[in-house]
Amino acid sequence: MAKLLLSSFLFVLAHSALIGQEVIVIDTTSSKEIKEAILILPGIADSKKNRKLQKDYFEQKGFDLFIPEYRDDETLEQCVENLNNFYKTQHLESYDKIHVISYIIGSWTLNQFINKYGVKNIHSIIYDRSPIQERAPCIVSNNLQLVLWLKGIRFIIKDLAETSYPPIENDSIQIGIIIESKATKLMRIYKKKTLRMGPILWGVNDLNQDHDDHFYTRLDHNEMYSELDLIGNEIFHFIHNGMFSNKARRAPFEWDPFVPYKKEDS
Repeated sequence: MAKLLLSSFLFVLAHSALIGQEVIVIDTTSSKEIKEAILILPGIADSKKNRKLQKDYFEQKGFDLFIPEYRDDETLEQCVENLNNFYKTQHLESYDKIHVISYIIGSWTLNQFINKYGVKNIHSIIYDRSPIQERAPCIVSNNLQLVLWLKGIRFIIKDLAETSYPPIENDSIQIGIIIESKATKLMRIYKKKTLRMGPILWGVNDLNQDHDDHFYTRLDHNEMYSELDLIGNEIFHFIHNGMFSNKARRAPFEWDPFVPYKKEDS
């Protein structure tokens, strides 16, 4: 038990800090009115390292790039207001199209933002969703209160754990969903408690979000930040075409998601 708690403590300590700086990459040689931008909304695994990985991958791909510091220590409502302020101060509405890549807390924030302030010029949303990792706020809130208190994020995690996913319609937005298919180390540590929350449903419709297309990736939640080469082509294919490629896997993996991925599983 002591080893389990120590592992959990170190994991959350390493992945929960609000240490990301805003990333803004703008091509000043052309007018915003005829340009498009990518807006990335990271989640709890946000870090300087992960932002650098995102910046290195997404810059110089023909889009301006924005990664805001929108997260708040207290409430999702304040996250929404922070995102709204960023949208205004960076003049994102002056772009022809905005393409959003949102991680879990980013998705909760983005949808509430759209439901409150409207679609604006958001053209595409690519959600990172996970039937397992979306239970992490509840697991962490119930089992790692001391860690959350030390990091100053216990209230936002509790708020996220208690807030049902707020879906949006895709009438005017092209919506894609990438579904993670492996559990992170944290969720493997708390496998029994995770499974006590109910069966894990892998159907895309179980995610309660209208969409145009989806695919399953073998990645876990943390790898969604670091292994961008494995999902990046599909992200850009969706942005340009409104759907993922024919190579994208649209059926769930038939494996134990709590067993770490091995190359021979492919």
